[in-house]
Amino acid sequence: MELQGEVIEIIYKNDLNSYCIAVLKLDKDIIKKNKKEMSDQIGITDEFNSIDDLDDEMTIVGYLPFINVGDTLKVFGKFVEHQEYGLQFKVDTFEKMMPQTTKALERYLANCGIKGIGPATARNIVETFGEDTLNVFKFEPAKLAQIKGITKDRAIEIANTFIENWEVWQLVGFLDKFGIGPQNAEKIYKALGVNAIDEIESNPYILVDLVNKVNFEQIDKMALNLGFEYNNEKRIRSGIKHALIRMTYNGHCCTRYEGLIDFVKKLLGVSENDIEDSIINLKAKEDIVLEERDGEEWVYLYQYYKAEENVARRLIELDEYKNVKKIDRFEKELELFEEKSSIELSEKQIEAISAINDNNVCVITGRTWYW
Repeated sequence: MELQGEVIEIIYKNDLNSYCIAVLKLDKDIIKKNKKEMSDQIGITDEFNSIDDLDDEMTIVGYLPFINVGDTLKVFGKFVEHQEYGLQFKVDTFEKMMPQTTKALERYLANCGIKGIGPATARNIVETFGEDTLNVFKFEPAKLAQIKGITKDRAIEIANTFIENWEVWQLVGFLDKFGIGPQNAEKIYKALGVNAIDEIESNPYILVDLVNKVNFEQIDKMALNLGFEYNNEKRIRSGIKHALIRMTYNGHCCTRYEGLIDFVKKLLGVSENDIEDSIINLKAKEDIVLEERDGEEWVYLYQYYKAEENVARRLIELDEYKNVKKIDRFEKELELFEEKSSIELSEKQIEAISAINDNNVCVITGRTWYW
C-alpha cells in the first residue's frame, strides 16, 4: 500500500533509533488512485466502512530517519488499528521527495535544521525565487546572498547542506533494494558519509559490517548483479564474516575451521582454496583469529576472541585474590540455615554453595528446559 503527502506534525521521535510518529497530510490524487485497495484495508476496521470515511490527515508510524515538518513523503506499508489511537499507517519503507508546492517548500526550509534558515528567512527565500527555489539551491547557490542576512560564503554553505540532506534522503530508498530498513540508514550514513551510495555500489558487502542480522543473500545477489565475480575476494571475505556473525546468533563465539570452510563453500559456491586464501588475508588484517585446541583449529571474529580472552583474564585475576568471604564453619552454618528456613537443599545445591564458599570464582552452568 502506498500513501503520499506532506508531514505537517511530528508527534514523537526517538533520537536513538529514529522511530517516529507523525501526521501526514495526504495527497488527494494518490487517495483516488488507490481508492479500492485502501477501501479494502480500511474495511477491516469497525470505524471505517469506505475510503470516503478517511480524513485527509493520517497518523504514520515507523522508522523514519531524517524527516522534518514540511517534508513530502511517499510511504509504503499497511493500515493498522491501534487499540487506543485508532487507525494508523505502519510504514515499512519510504521515499523522501522534493516538496511539491512553494508553501510546502517554505515549511520544509523553516523546519529542516539548516543553520541560518528560520521561518522568516525561509519565507524570504521562497518569496524571492518562487518556483525556481530548488534550482537556486542546486545550481545557482550564490543567488541566495540576495536574501538579507545571508553572505556569499554562507549561501554556499547553506546550499551544500541542502544537497547533503538530499543525498541522505536518497540513501533510505537505495538501502531498501538490499532489504535494509530505514532504521539502519542513519547508522550507515554516519559511517560512510555523503558518498554512502557510491561506497555501497563499489562494494555492497561493507553493509555486512555495518548492519546487524543483515540479509546476506540479498546483498550478495545485488553485488553479483552489479558485476562482482563469484571468486571476488571482497565477496569471499564478507561471506566468511557473515558465517562467523551468524554463528553468534546461537550463542557461539567460534567455530571449527573445517565447518567454516564447508558452510562458506555452500553459501558462495567457490573453491576451498579461495576460501583458505581469504582466511589467511583476514587473519593478517586481524579481522579473525585462528586458535588450535586439542588438535583442532577454531576460528573467531577478532572482537569475539578479545571479548572471550578478557573474560578469561578477569576470572583468573578474581581467582587469585584472597578469599575474604569464606565461612570457616560452613557445614554447621548450612545446617542452621536449613533449620531456620525449613528448606532442605539438594546434593547439587550444597555442592554449588560449597564451591562458592571455597573459591573466589565459580562458573556455574546449567540448562533451561521449556515444557
